[in-house]
Amino acid sequence: MTSDFRLDPRERAELDARGYVVRHGVFDADELGAIASACEALVTRLEAERRHTKHRLGSYMFELQRRLDTIIKWEPEHPELVQGIEPFAHLSEELCRWGLDARLLDPCKGIVGDDKLALFTEKLNVKRARKGGKIILHQDFPYWSDLTPIASRVATAMIFLDDANLNNGCLEVVPGSHREGVQSRLKVDGFGALEMDPERYDQSRLLPLEVPAGTVAYFGAFLVHRSLFNHSDADRRALLYSYQPTGHPHLRELTRRGAEQRSSTSS
Repeated sequence: MTSDFRLDPRERAELDARGYVVRHGVFDADELGAIASACEALVTRLEAERRHTKHRLGSYMFELQRRLDTIIKWEPEHPELVQGIEPFAHLSEELCRWGLDARLLDPCKGIVGDDKLALFTEKLNVKRARKGGKIILHQDFPYWSDLTPIASRVATAMIFLDDANLNNGCLEVVPGSHREGVQSRLKVDGFGALEMDPERYDQSRLLPLEVPAGTVAYFGAFLVHRSLFNHSDADRRALLYSYQPTGHPHLRELTRRGAEQRSSTSS
């Protein structure tokens, strides 16, 4: 097996035209089982932690676990269920190792524009059967741009741990949207202002990525995407590893700095 998994000329052309690349069969069933087990162990660990206040911010419900330096996203309609965790690599040695796998790193080099990459952040998305909610229409860039000057260069590799389809809330993307800059956002205050305004966007452009487990999608910070509810009888889980050039702070550090600055300003 080759040790270099960089994008080939056809994939580079697809990336330029569509803003994303999809590879099937990147991880086999045994690997997916190991990754999924590590994910479920992390969810179980965080569910057992002492609960802190859950805050409704925009379309989501968050809980800051300051001691563990992470944020838990809970299902707004089922607040007893974890919807997501970010970041997580510092909490799981096994999941951190998977994030440094060349099958994820190498393709992202062509998106970041650098041969030496480091993790910027990591997200675990968990859409539980019949109760998993939506991830609203958005671009990643607005969530990161106030924290780092290289937000536009961050690339994400998304591993589908389960078969994904419209019925269970698969990823939906807008081909070519990466060329259109920052989209119109909701005219509200606070965190919700980072969300795209669905009333001012042609959602008919969305393309569902119905793919088998083991598939990986690679994309940059400007791609417009979303996912809807899980109406199926099985979970739909995904890991998203986001990369940046080495030498820049992880999102965990940037978020901590921001909190410290806000605290010093208000005191």
